[in-house]
Amino acid sequence: MENGDVAGVWMAIDPDADTVHVYDTCMFRDDDKNPIIVADGINCRGRSIPVAYNDKDRAEAYEKRGCNMLPDPCKDKPSEMEVVSSEISARMKTGRFRVDTRLTDWKEEYASYFREDAKVPKNSHPLMSATRHAIEMLEWARAPRSYKSSKKTYPELVIV
Repeated sequence: MENGDVAGVWMAIDPDADTVHVYDTCMFRDDDKNPIIVADGINCRGRSIPVAYNDKDRAEAYEKRGCNMLPDPCKDKPSEMEVVSSEISARMKTGRFRVDTRLTDWKEEYASYFREDAKVPKNSHPLMSATRHAIEMLEWARAPRSYKSSKKTYPELVIV
């Protein structure tokens, strides 16, 4: 992000219902220069969760600190950003994209999400960028351990 903020969005997908669940988020304010803090924030939520990214240098720094980085970055081209944003919108309209009610930071940022010159904003909404990157890399999600509170196992994906 231009302002130094780094965002993380943790998701799980129910492959049977093709539904994405956003279950955790975090903002690392002005921490783009301190990968130790961001890597610890990612790792404390599970080292096995694959991490999508859009900045190769930053990803290498996180990988050195034990984060499970995906092999390739997100495309982050304007045409791809529009396609992914449209997919998120379609999932929301059909009830296949759900955000935990506790995540007020995500909901507030989504409410202020706007298009600049009819284009998807790239740097002004870090949680929305993280969400967009996670949806783009959703194919990398994989099933983690079973959760005791549910009989289903949901593949997880995180983005920074």
